[in-house]
Amino acid sequence: MIPSLRIAPPGAAHLAADPDAPHTAWFEGAREQLQVATSVVGLGIDLTGAQARVVASRSQLAMLAQALREAGSPHAAALRDYLEPVRSWKLRTRSLPLDGPLIMGILNLTVDSFSGDGVGRDIDAAIRRAGELRSSGADIIDIGAESARADRPALEEATEVELAAGAVAKLVAEGHLVSIDTYKPAVARAALDAGAELVNDISGMTLTTGAAEAAGRSGAGYVLNYSYSVPKRRPDSPPSYEDVVVETVAWMERRLAVLAAAGLARQSIAIDPGIAFGKSHDEDIQSIRRIGELGTFGLPVLLAHSRKNFIGSVNGRPPAERDLETHVASALAYAQGVRIFRVHDPAGARRALAMAAALITGEPGQFAPDGTSWPWRAGASAAHMTNAEPDKAAPAGQRW
Repeated sequence: MIPSLRIAPPGAAHLAADPDAPHTAWFEGAREQLQVATSVVGLGIDLTGAQARVVASRSQLAMLAQALREAGSPHAAALRDYLEPVRSWKLRTRSLPLDGPLIMGILNLTVDSFSGDGVGRDIDAAIRRAGELRSSGADIIDIGAESARADRPALEEATEVELAAGAVAKLVAEGHLVSIDTYKPAVARAALDAGAELVNDISGMTLTTGAAEAAGRSGAGYVLNYSYSVPKRRPDSPPSYEDVVVETVAWMERRLAVLAAAGLARQSIAIDPGIAFGKSHDEDIQSIRRIGELGTFGLPVLLAHSRKNFIGSVNGRPPAERDLETHVASALAYAQGVRIFRVHDPAGARRALAMAAALITGEPGQFAPDGTSWPWRAGASAAHMTNAEPDKAAPAGQRW
């Protein structure tokens, strides 16, 4: 599977040094139009491989998009989507800006979650846990009433509808922004009617488009999650990829066309590479290593990697002891443009991502000392700076 367009952006270090660092774009088909358009804007093009390859800065890609549009190329709109990314994720009643990290806290109404953190069907316990997640830094509470584990039975739909809708209604009444984690249309509809703002559909529409259509009809947000097979069923033979990232981008391209036909607004869709949904642990790591390529579509990218088993392959520890590695992966993904993180430990995620944001997207001078906090003020000595008590309190956010 080859996508019509795939773009590998420069790394965060290159962008920090040169905001117009070169991007590498691979185009499938329409080679004659590509040759003409690149010539018009003075770009080179490599036609030796299966796909045409162009290396260009962002400003050069903008000129190429215009030339492709004038030539009637099918690549023009796709390239424009990359160059004009969604800046704010539109949900049912509000929009969330994507200029910094958004944290989705996990709330499982189950007793069989792989990480062992489910609260079961106790709504009071769910309300307490949601409060803990929010006070720890979660922007969104993602409620799931059925375990995604393939070795656990599916929940009967009517039971899931009652459980999920009841929990959503109670949490919305408590002021929480709620996501419903489901692939079942009836559950999605009931949760949205109860006040949920978005549908987190782990199925990738492998069973039905019903959950996506429910989100579209209510104007809610929707998470398109890569999935190799239908939910809760392992494929008969292990998946085989030539290049897991290229094939994930191609899969997304086809599914996004389905969502557009179903009437979902571009601003409402986030995409998720589907860590642990039909990939080996090594392929999960590859997917995060190159997650910036999912930015090809200009859509917000959500990473749901918290405590998953690829981490266990690295650290050899059980799920409850994988938060540190989860936060390391989050920071590296943030450097590649990911802005939404679904995690079990919002407090740790908030700290790690605050540091990542300061290093990667912080403005020059944002953390600079001012006239009252400059440490080498007149009369300061090395002993005073290192051992003695300062003669006045340091300003907030600074230390001597």
